[in-house]
Amino acid sequence: MTSSKPAECGGNTLGMWRHISTGHCARTATARTATAMSFGLDAAEDSLRAWLAECDRLNIDPRDPRRKTPAGHLQLPKFVKFHLLHPGSDCDEIFWQDPSTFTPRRGRNGYVDSSGIYPMNTQRLYTSDIPLPEIQFINALIDRKLAQLAQLDITDLSRHRYWRRVRLSAGLPLSVFADKIITPLWGWVRNLHAHAFHDYKGGALFGPKDTNAIDASVHLGKAGYAYIPEEGFSIAHILQKEGDVIGYHYDSGDNWWVDIKLEEIAPRDTSTGAVVVLDGAGGYPPDGESSGTFSWAIQLRKAAQSPAGKRNAVKVLFGATNYQDKNPPLDPLDYDFDLSDLEGMRKAIRDALDSKGSLHYASKKFVTPFAPMDEMNSDSSMLSRLGRTARNMKKGTAVSQTPVPGHGGMFLEEGVKLTRKDKPTNTACANCGTPHDLKACSRCGQRYYCGKDSQRAHWKESHKMICGKSAQK
Repeated sequence: MTSSKPAECGGNTLGMWRHISTGHCARTATARTATAMSFGLDAAEDSLRAWLAECDRLNIDPRDPRRKTPAGHLQLPKFVKFHLLHPGSDCDEIFWQDPSTFTPRRGRNGYVDSSGIYPMNTQRLYTSDIPLPEIQFINALIDRKLAQLAQLDITDLSRHRYWRRVRLSAGLPLSVFADKIITPLWGWVRNLHAHAFHDYKGGALFGPKDTNAIDASVHLGKAGYAYIPEEGFSIAHILQKEGDVIGYHYDSGDNWWVDIKLEEIAPRDTSTGAVVVLDGAGGYPPDGESSGTFSWAIQLRKAAQSPAGKRNAVKVLFGATNYQDKNPPLDPLDYDFDLSDLEGMRKAIRDALDSKGSLHYASKKFVTPFAPMDEMNSDSSMLSRLGRTARNMKKGTAVSQTPVPGHGGMFLEEGVKLTRKDKPTNTACANCGTPHDLKACSRCGQRYYCGKDSQRAHWKESHKMICGKSAQK
């Protein structure tokens, strides 16, 4: 890879796998329980008295910026500023370090994820005027990573039960990689959950800007509190050398982990940049049903140990969101969890490429009506669900509501693009998936192509049936 521009990089072969077959893997960091406290006026006065008493006992000026470390040493933080009422002794010793020289800890499988900081401890004492110590520290790490990126020149899986191998362009934007390649490759539901890429070299995170996915708002701390917006960055920014590995964290509530390894860099003059699914093993893991990498591994182990365990695992699988349109087997004991559907993966990616990008600021939500639909669609009700109303959606977009069969009026709600186009810098060829030399269809402007050959092939395959129509596809 010799070019400094991601859009000109050669093709790359990536291996994606999960450690399903190797058993449950837990982080080695010591767990810590934080007591959630709501500081009202009386509680604040009590905290102040306690801290002043501590300062008096130690003969410390209350305005002294030093704080007690978990080991009990009174020490001046090199970067973080603690709240006046916060003694600091319940925080990790990391927050006395300088983020510009901080060496991230290694966690799962020896990788650096979640900025190398875990466990994290939220202090409700802090406000917008004084950010959490975690946020202060991580924002400094983000600034350090952005400075490094600005200087960056981006010129055997058989032991894993679930894996995929795919060839694609290193210039593919991370947002497109997540939305139109990784998600369909694993059979998950697009725009349903949040995601984050973990740069294992230093622990930096990249994720969708302004996502309103429920798991992002409730469980973002599990992914690392804050991440660099993935828009504007490509695969080549975080995978540069053969053998490099990054992490993909999907659904921060259930926690699916995919490790992505750069196996081969093809010369630029021999690469088309097209997305090609080469091989793979294992079926589609369940999306939802409280199943993540580790809990699903437990289900599979139990399935191998007893008929009851296998029946339960099949029940969990076919109760998941991404299996709602699939019929469960007549006999669960005959089901093969390892059955791989390569053609199904290829079709899922083709369908995703032949569609517009997801609107992460209006992600999918399952909604159970608790009132008549006119009340459910009122501005206040929709605002509480989507974070915006139907009337203040961006131009060329709309709110889509799709009934969920067999669930008593439940519907799936999300923001979708109608006439609004993808940005040419943040999409891929609708036919082959390359991000290079894209031009919009001259008739409808709703799909991008890398050249006339790709456009002709896609026209014959499917585009002639929707070209010129305003309906979102």
